[in-house]
Amino acid sequence: MSLEQSGIVRDSTEYAEILAEAFVEVVQKAAKDAMCCEFASDEITPALMECLQYVYLHGASPIREIALGLEISVSAGSQLVDRLVKKDLVTRRENQEDRRLIVVELTDAGRELVKQMRKRRSSWFESVVNALPEPKRRALLEGLEGFLEVSLSREDKIDRACVKCGMEHVSFCVINKLKDERTSAR
Repeated sequence: MSLEQSGIVRDSTEYAEILAEAFVEVVQKAAKDAMCCEFASDEITPALMECLQYVYLHGASPIREIALGLEISVSAGSQLVDRLVKKDLVTRRENQEDRRLIVVELTDAGRELVKQMRKRRSSWFESVVNALPEPKRRALLEGLEGFLEVSLSREDKIDRACVKCGMEHVSFCVINKLKDERTSAR
């Protein structure tokens, strides 16, 4: 049955939801394709890459913070870190202020792998966005920013969105603006 036969019209929220799901699926697939690569003949899974990217964006981090940022258990975070240590992509060391805390840092190989993944993902996204005519490009940006402003203003998911985006922190980012507004409102 077609969308029209089901009663869904172009300006409906149902159609917007279908488009949003398709958009998320396409972007996630492209991100996974960029993240899943071969390293020393062992696959780097999306979960491992997400852990590497967290440390890349946040610097040396305790396992507890990594787990919190990735919304996984400390045990699962520790297992990810163990796998990354075996691949020589991260190191563990004791925190100098509190020896009970283990701090995870990227190795040079880990940092290079994250940079390669980010470059591949950015290249794909750039090729898609650049294929759009300028008015559609602008409309896409404004639409995505508007959607994030509304959806994140109703939820306490701003930090998670920031962790997931995988981009350096930039002042014009709508998520950073929302974070600043929340901070100044407190």
